[in-house]
Amino acid sequence: MASTPPTTAIPPRTWTRADSEFFISNDPSLLSVKAVNEAFGREFLYWGKPFPEEVMHQILHGSMSFGVYRQTQPKPEDGPFSPTAESTEQIGLARMVTDGSTFGYLSDVYVLPEYQGHGLGKWLMNCVVEVFSKENMPYLRRIMLLTGDKRVQDFYSKIFGMKVIGHEQRPDIGQDLVFMCARPNAPE
Repeated sequence: MASTPPTTAIPPRTWTRADSEFFISNDPSLLSVKAVNEAFGREFLYWGKPFPEEVMHQILHGSMSFGVYRQTQPKPEDGPFSPTAESTEQIGLARMVTDGSTFGYLSDVYVLPEYQGHGLGKWLMNCVVEVFSKENMPYLRRIMLLTGDKRVQDFYSKIFGMKVIGHEQRPDIGQDLVFMCARPNAPE
């Protein structure tokens, strides 16, 4: 499938940690439709189900997607780190549905359970916050999300400054969800 350009003028970026096999990138060429569909088929992603490949491709490339990756080949000892889809395994995702200027809806955030406990989720959200900052998106009016986990609500309140603004009953998934919203560029 052909690669789709990002939905914003902000160029793709890759975040690395020294001496770590993990990295985060919003480069659409690294996204793995297969890996995300496999994750959506697992029980821990109660809200998701796998999609046909062409639909998942559109979902991932029609948004600004941040992938969490594990390197499957060692970094070169001399020269810059240049990840490719062939040299990585996608182990997490955060997808921001956005117009690239004024609005973002955070969706499909996960790190595979076998890779949790390495601080990857918090690092992933810090990367999203960096891209959706006043410096990068001075006209950003609103970031929103849905969640059912109280612990996660507290986390998003701290990292994005989000507040609960509404509720949605979801008997189909066995829980109620809350709508959360932040207005990062609102006057204080």
